[in-house]
Amino acid sequence: MTTRERETSPELETGPERDTANDIAIVGMAGNFPGAPDIGRFWADLCAGRDGITRMSPAELLAAGVPQELVDDPAFVAASGLLSDVDRFDAGFFGFSRPDAEVADPQHRLFLECSWHALEDAGIDPSRFDGLVGVFAGGAPSTYLLSNLLQNDQAVLTYGPDHLVLQNEKDLLPSRVSYALDLTGPSVSVQSCSSTALAAVAAGCGSLLAGESDLVVAGAVSVIVPQYPGYLHHEGSEFSPDGVSRVLDAGANGKIPGDGVGVVVLRRLEDAQADGDRIYAVIRGWAALHEGRNGRQGFGVPGVPGQTAVMAEALAVAGVDPAEIDHVEVTAMGTPFGDAVEVMALQEVFGVDGVERVTLGSTDGNLGHINQAGGIARLIKAALALHHEKLPPAVNFSAPNPRLAASGDRLAVVTELTDWPRGERPRLAGVNAHGYGGADVHVVIEEGPVDDDVRPAARPHQLLVWSARTAEAADAATANLAADAAHWADPVDAAYTLQVGRKAFEHRRMAVVSSSADAVQALSSSTRVLAETGVSTRRAGFLLAGVGEQYDGMAGGLYATEPVFRAAVDECAELFRGHLGFDPVAGLVGARKAGGGGLAALLGRAPEAGTGGSADTVVVQPGVFAIDYALGRLLTAWGVEPSVMAGYSVGEFATAALAGSLTLREATALVARRAELISELPAGAMAAVPLSETELTGLVGDLAGFSLDVAAVNGPRMIVVSGPAEGVGQLTEKLATAGVPARPLRTTHAFHSRSLRPAAAQLTAWARQNLSPRAPETPYLSNVTGLPITERQLGDPGYWAEHMCRPVQFATMIGHLAAHWPDTAFVELGAGQSLGSMFRGHPDFPQKSWAHLVPTLPGEADPKQDTESAAEALGRLWLSGVDVDWHAYQSGRGARKTTVPGYAFQRERYWLEPTAPGSATTVPRGARAAGDGPTG
Repeated sequence: MTTRERETSPELETGPERDTANDIAIVGMAGNFPGAPDIGRFWADLCAGRDGITRMSPAELLAAGVPQELVDDPAFVAASGLLSDVDRFDAGFFGFSRPDAEVADPQHRLFLECSWHALEDAGIDPSRFDGLVGVFAGGAPSTYLLSNLLQNDQAVLTYGPDHLVLQNEKDLLPSRVSYALDLTGPSVSVQSCSSTALAAVAAGCGSLLAGESDLVVAGAVSVIVPQYPGYLHHEGSEFSPDGVSRVLDAGANGKIPGDGVGVVVLRRLEDAQADGDRIYAVIRGWAALHEGRNGRQGFGVPGVPGQTAVMAEALAVAGVDPAEIDHVEVTAMGTPFGDAVEVMALQEVFGVDGVERVTLGSTDGNLGHINQAGGIARLIKAALALHHEKLPPAVNFSAPNPRLAASGDRLAVVTELTDWPRGERPRLAGVNAHGYGGADVHVVIEEGPVDDDVRPAARPHQLLVWSARTAEAADAATANLAADAAHWADPVDAAYTLQVGRKAFEHRRMAVVSSSADAVQALSSSTRVLAETGVSTRRAGFLLAGVGEQYDGMAGGLYATEPVFRAAVDECAELFRGHLGFDPVAGLVGARKAGGGGLAALLGRAPEAGTGGSADTVVVQPGVFAIDYALGRLLTAWGVEPSVMAGYSVGEFATAALAGSLTLREATALVARRAELISELPAGAMAAVPLSETELTGLVGDLAGFSLDVAAVNGPRMIVVSGPAEGVGQLTEKLATAGVPARPLRTTHAFHSRSLRPAAAQLTAWARQNLSPRAPETPYLSNVTGLPITERQLGDPGYWAEHMCRPVQFATMIGHLAAHWPDTAFVELGAGQSLGSMFRGHPDFPQKSWAHLVPTLPGEADPKQDTESAAEALGRLWLSGVDVDWHAYQSGRGARKTTVPGYAFQRERYWLEPTAPGSATTVPRGARAAGDGPTG
């Protein structure tokens, strides 16, 4: 039985599980490679067998600035793995001034952008990450410094050579990232030529296992300046004479130069799994060794023993037998000698019993030899192959290298896109990196854990949020998301990734969608994408509605899909059953029906409207209380913590419960007893009058003449009168003759008037016996005074009777909130937007704050679903600058991190050219002499 057979043998499957304590998860990746500015394009090109080599015609070369004599030189080979736009950078995003950006090595700039995109791909906002973030990175020597800056007379005279050298020092590459992103873990430069990237990965893995880091950004960059689209070939050169790299091929005749940058984000496997990270692959083991002198013909000549040793050591560390390895990404770059040495080392490791077939792949044929960044390209390719279960084909391959051919099928180059599905045992791959001089690294990676196919039911509507430092970048992000949305397997995952894995900037956008197709439409719509600019952190306030706008089924969707909301409603319903003998909430959370009271019934109840068609106060008021309270619990569970609250009429009781002044049992008992007492009183009437109380009495005289009271002051010229139906009718007629359109409200009783006084003593006595109010944990306003509730008021059992009989001072409440709680986003808990309308009509509430009045549930006439409205409310709060706990919002939803477009950097050109020969240089006034600048 072979080792492979032993691994998959059923009788061995019951053995102990492998210890994964030392495993490292690759949770994020980003890269910018020749022809492939991002990982998605890189993988697509690999699978299609396309290379990213730039090849130009003579005319194109001349247009690119290549001198005529070079274009005409028969030794010039017009092929190179170039990166586009290396002179461009989003300086503002990373806090660079223009001079700082112009004198910074493009390698630093590209690596910064790549690191940010890798963290985004990991779904991690470093500013919200609870742990130390380490950076392990390396780059090539700064040729921008040598060929541009030190050759620019103005730059040398202005900054001095010492400052220019310091700003382009390759060893400061990781520190650039740590500083720019405010990372406080280890920040270590790693340098070993072509093995730099894998050496950085190995060092990062060690830091994670040692507990120095909880998250690691690791990678490398190599950009040679000036970027020539070709090279001069001479006899004996390592470069290909025809501009084609034939890795491991019988016709291999040289390499092609290239540039590139790549970054991976690493976590301890157990941490990644605990946080629900998307895991591309798992690093099982690694080794970093130097070949020494044994078996090497010179310092720059590779040797078989050293390359063999590093692979064997990595396999041993990983606890892996050679027969378990399925695939190896090799360093081979298409040079006859170098390819042969690596093949011989591979044969030493895998030419053992039990090994049946190991496939080989490379990236040099696709990208050119990208020096320090080569190892990260190979690691990313291998991780993507495991993740997508595909092995990409080699490019420029016709027949195997003779030494490779001697291995038969045991070592074979992948020549076509090949399925690589999961099997009975984990798939494993090795990644090689052999550095000039003999510093070698090998990494062993395994397929990531299988995602659970069973997922909880998704919400009907998904909330997409995204942001940027500038409005232009936010608009570009919107366009990128719109183009990408059609490819989303599940908008739940896209929404989750945007919520938890992106930093929130001051220019924000949001949209609520129901599917991937709907996301395409929404993101392409000028009306469905909501936007805010210049956002800063903002507090939240809760406005809790009274009766009037409720209707059957107004929160049925939330009840069905939001466990926190449902639990709060059920708790209220159970308490009300004990107080009243029935459930007053069922109609509000059942199927949606027509027949709500509308805006006109703010304080009362229309006879034909109500929960289950009932207009009974003992049904209406407890039902509204329960919805208000449950909405408050839902929002706080999502991380929206109110800094102040204000409830309208019965809404104050829900406010008291949410603020901790009353227990839920006390609050429900108060609402139930109050409603029972009111229902036993004679019927009454109410009317809305568009005048102030002074204007009204000046027009009709003392309201006592009509046996009426002011029941609510909703604005400077917006009051509600209340009392016997006969008195309301008389007042309405008199106002009509004066041309004032008083509007009768559909209600059952004369709320907040002397008509309720007969029940005051009973409610006071009941409160004295049953309530033990406490100071609120969150300040809230009193309906009686319009000002913050006081301990004295709460300690007076008669307060609740005064609340029932005296007018609602809502205008005073609005004025107080506007004066003492500016820059607060007020979210209205309940159906419709009646409270928000009162705020907008109040002269003390500034128009600039109107956008921060947020409804939670649709009004009865609004066809929008309650689940959509609630999602939009949360999004609008976030747009306003309110902090949201996105992890809590998605808790229990089974959402997973996925790939969505990264930050849309707004790049501009930051580039200093060498001084043209013969040009005069003038020292600018105030310029320092060379050597007088910072020394680090």
